[in-house]
Amino acid sequence: MKALTMRFDANDCLHLGADLSVSRGSNASPFHGFAGFTFTPVSMAGDAPHGGEMHPDGDEILYVVAGRIAVTLELDEVQTIEVGPGQGLIVPRGVWHKVHVLAPAEMVTLSPGPKLEFRAPR
Repeated sequence: MKALTMRFDANDCLHLGADLSVSRGSNASPFHGFAGFTFTPVSMAGDAPHGGEMHPDGDEILYVVAGRIAVTLELDEVQTIEVGPGQGLIVPRGVWHKVHVLAPAEMVTLSPGPKLEFRAPR
């Protein structure tokens, strides 16, 4: 079998399929119809533009490389957890959450698909 090497940078998102194969995703719509996980580098200078999001297909991993965020999670009780450089957070499947930027942040997300739900801004 011939190995495939793919170079990527901070502007690319990658799909990790159920068979653990990797392919290049669309940055415009990284989750669109993809059943597996999407690995996405994210730069955030302000809060997420929606009222919250939820991943019904699996847990999401958020890892902060630089900056600082607070993630509001709607569990049995609403919780807000701060995450800084070198720290990550696992958002459980089906939990509504929203990212708030405390200091401009560089992050990497590993998000399940193909379904992703958003709430309108409040």
